[in-house]
Parts: sequence; structure tokens; C-alpha cells
Amino acid sequence: MITLRWFGLHCIFLGLLACSTTAPSPAVQHTKKPGGPPEPLAQNYVGLKIPPMPKGHETEVGYLLGPGDQGKYAVEVVSFGSNKIVWMGRFLYHDEQGRAHWEIIAALPPRPLPTGYHFSGGNCLNHNQPQPEIVAIFKAKDKKTSARIHKAWKANPQSKSFEQLPLEGIQCIEERTNH
Repeated sequence: MITLRWFGLHCIFLGLLACSTTAPSPAVQHTKKPGGPPEPLAQNYVGLKIPPMPKGHETEVGYLLGPGDQGKYAVEVVSFGSNKIVWMGRFLYHDEQGRAHWEIIAALPPRPLPTGYHFSGGNCLNHNQPQPEIVAIFKAKDKKTSARIHKAWKANPQSKSFEQLPLEGIQCIEERTNH
């Protein structure tokens, strides 16, 4: 599904183009778990333009990916309720106020994290080599190093995806003070 505005019309492309003079429903769609509250799906974030942030979502940490992409891509850890989501954005433009505008190109499924664990903020190593494109769920051993990596992915802007990684050789450095 692609949503776009065209000459004052709000259009959705699902194989056929449908346009209306009224805006579509909220950008983040939810699924209903049996017996639980609705949950947003990762794929429903893809294509979302930021700003504005979806209602109830708050950035925990965000960082630009490697110098090779020269600031064209970023990873952001976002919280909403008890869930966390990681998404990758592609830089679109700066507005008149200097705010950067992004399009979400990939997202990990929203999830609550195990007690004491959190997402890395671009400070991971793979076999002692810095790799800011690694996103991991980890538990800090102390203020500087990881004790246990729970899961890890590589943000890949070219394939617009997060690729799951084997955990061997991955370490993350804790630099946040608000976890």
C-alpha cells in the first residue's frame, strides 16, 4: 500500500489508485491480539514519513549509519507503551525550520524487552570491529560492556531490511545513562 497526497487529494495505491478529499486513517494500523490490546505491525511503519511521530511514540535513541552513506540513513529506537520498535529511515529533506524529514524504509516488529535488557544505540562491535549498523538487544554487565546479547540484526539500507545475525563475536558498549 502506498499513500500519497496529490493536488490536495489523498490517494492510496493498492494495485488500483483510489483518491479522496479526506485524509486516510492513522498511518500506523493495528492488529488485535486475542484477549489483548491492538498491536502495530512492523510493516505498517514502512513508508511512514517522520515528522510527525505517530501518536504515543517517543524516540529513545537515534543515530546515523556509517560515513559511506553520508547521513542518508538513520536507525532509531522508539518506545510506545511497554513496547520498543527499531526502524531505519532514509533522509528526505530539511524543511524551512531546519528539521530533517525521513521516510521509514524498514522496521523490526514491536516487542517488550526482557527485564534489564535494552536496544543498543549504534555502539556494537563484531569481532572487535565497530559496526554502527548492528542493532542488538542486550543486557549491560557494567556501564561500558555487554554481558549478554539476546538478539542482533544488521541494518541494511540497500535491501531496506534488518538481517538477523549470529550472536558469536558481537559485543555492545553501554553509553546511555537513562536506561
